[in-house]
Amino acid sequence: MTIRVSYPHDARSMEPLPLKAQDLWIIADEVRSQVMPRRPTPCMDMARLVRAAQRCVINGQDIIAHWDLNRNIRDNRGRDALGVTEADPALPGSLLISLNAELIADRDYLRRSTLAHELGHALFDGPAMLRQLRRPAFSIVTANEDHLAASTGKAGRIDWREFRANEFMGALLAPRSLLHRELVRRAIALGLPLHNVDDDQPVLRRRADPIRVEELLFDLGERFGVSASFIEYRLHRYKLVQ
Repeated sequence: MTIRVSYPHDARSMEPLPLKAQDLWIIADEVRSQVMPRRPTPCMDMARLVRAAQRCVINGQDIIAHWDLNRNIRDNRGRDALGVTEADPALPGSLLISLNAELIADRDYLRRSTLAHELGHALFDGPAMLRQLRRPAFSIVTANEDHLAASTGKAGRIDWREFRANEFMGALLAPRSLLHRELVRRAIALGLPLHNVDDDQPVLRRRADPIRVEELLFDLGERFGVSASFIEYRLHRYKLVQ
C-alpha cells in the first residue's frame, strides 16, 4: 500500500505553500480514506496506518519511511522526547520516523497522537528535508505532549511546521464528519441540547449540563482512541459547539 498526497508547494525547495487548516483537514481525510477504505469507523487502525505509510508519494516524489516505534529519543538538550522525524544522507529518499515507547508508556491516546503528528511532519516537511540534506542529519523533534497542541514558536509567532502537523493529526484521528456524526448520536442519547446553525447542522449548545458534557467528551474520546481534551479541542476547531 502507498499513501499518495499532493498540495501546493515550491518546486525548488519542496516546501509547502501556505495551507489553511481546512486544506490540511481535506488532506487528512484523503489519507484516512486510503488507509481505511470503506471503513468509516471512529477509531483508526494505527497498525494499518504504519504499514500503509512505509511508502509515500508526495507531490510526485517517492519517499520510503522507516518506522521505529520503540526507541529512546532525546532532543538537542538531552531531554527525553516523544518522537522524531529525520532525514539522513546515508539513506537517500528515506525518512526515519521514531516514537519513544518508554516515554509514552501505556498511554495509547498519546501514542496515536504522536504517531499521527510525526506522519504529518513526514508528509509536509519530508520532501524539503530530503532536498536540503547538506548536514549529517536533519530532524524535527516532538519534545512533549504540549508540543502536540501548540503551534507557536519564539515571540509567539506561528510555527507552520507544527501547525501543519497538528492540524493534520487532529483531522486524521477525528475527522470532522465522523466526529459530528458521533457527537449528534451521543448528545441525543445523553439528553444534551443541540442547536441548528445556518447550514442546518446540529451542534452542541455551549451552556449544557457540564457533568453530561464531560461524560460526552470521555465517551467520544474512547470511540476515537484519543483523550477527552483532544475531543474538546477538535469540537471547537470544527465549530461544532455553539
